[in-house]
Amino acid sequence: MLLSSSLTFFWVSSITNTLIPFYHSSDEEKQKRILFNAFAILTIFSLVAAIVTTIVGHVKYPKDADLFQMFALVVFLNTPSYIADYIFYLKGKYKSLLIWGVVTFSAHILLLCLPIYMRQTLNLAINLLVILSLVKFNYTIILLMKYSIISFHTRLIQEFMKKVLPFLFSILLAGSMDYINSYIVEYYFSPLDFAVFRYGAKELPIFLILANSLSNIYSGEIANFNKNNNLQEGLAKLKASSTKLMRWLFPSTILLMLVSKHFFELAYNQDLVQGYKIFNIYLLLIVSRMLFPQTVVMGLMKNRIFYLVSSNYLILNCILSFWFIGIWGIEGIAYATVISFTVEKLLLVIYCKMEGVDVRKYTSVGEYLLYASLTVAAFFLNLHGIIGL
Repeated sequence: MLLSSSLTFFWVSSITNTLIPFYHSSDEEKQKRILFNAFAILTIFSLVAAIVTTIVGHVKYPKDADLFQMFALVVFLNTPSYIADYIFYLKGKYKSLLIWGVVTFSAHILLLCLPIYMRQTLNLAINLLVILSLVKFNYTIILLMKYSIISFHTRLIQEFMKKVLPFLFSILLAGSMDYINSYIVEYYFSPLDFAVFRYGAKELPIFLILANSLSNIYSGEIANFNKNNNLQEGLAKLKASSTKLMRWLFPSTILLMLVSKHFFELAYNQDLVQGYKIFNIYLLLIVSRMLFPQTVVMGLMKNRIFYLVSSNYLILNCILSFWFIGIWGIEGIAYATVISFTVEKLLLVIYCKMEGVDVRKYTSVGEYLLYASLTVAAFFLNLHGIIGL
């Protein structure tokens, strides 16, 4: 699963996230064509990822090569079905989207965990995932037959991929840094430190999901309003929604910082409890997550800036990681990630300003600065033992 996610995360996210603003900026016939052709692109990439998964299994893990072969089928069948979520959303089928999400997620967890819990083989668990993936793949085909035009359109694919590639490059570099950080920890520190880092270097998933979902939705809204020469209304809606979101997520982050040590004591053994310090540092990412210049950039389809910004992010993160190790040890790598991601967001804010979109048009700046200051203050007060639950 680690191998397959590392092979797929960047192009799945870039294709599906670009689909929303591209769809909304297109006419009705083009919208129907892009759904199927985006699915075709996902399927081609999935086939390549499945082949690589199989090869790696044979070369690096020959004793478990059969498991890798079966999981390659999961990669090939399951990955293209992600577009089903976006079909439901783009067609306004929100109830169907919710049901689809609950059912497929629950089935995935159940079919993977139940055989293992019942002391069955991992082989059986993966076989069940293959069956689930086949069902999802076939249902996605049914959705495409209903809502899209089933025909390959080379010129449309080329146009779409020109928008995808800068974002793909951005996600690849940003996501790669997580793996690079892990390799740095593995090289410089003990196996126990590596485990502490891996368990601590995480954002709370619900925070990330909410922020990314808002970004994805409003990139489409901005594209739609911009198509109708009404960009300011789209920016105002993004500002209102992001303000509501920060009113929930910033206080929740502060509370979580204060109690994270207790959560780690409940969830992990004593050796891994210190991971809460790294987790708290990663919680600071909420400060930059609550800025949405990337949403504006994607809505305006100005994706090429991601090439420059992401390159700077990766270079800065690597430099700071090696530098901060000597100052703060393993926690320095987490600090480097937070600072680099903040710089990346600020560069996108500056670019939006250059395009005539000031940050005040899509962010409640005063309220944002207040919440961000309180969050950073809470972090340092908790770090030095001044406050905590």
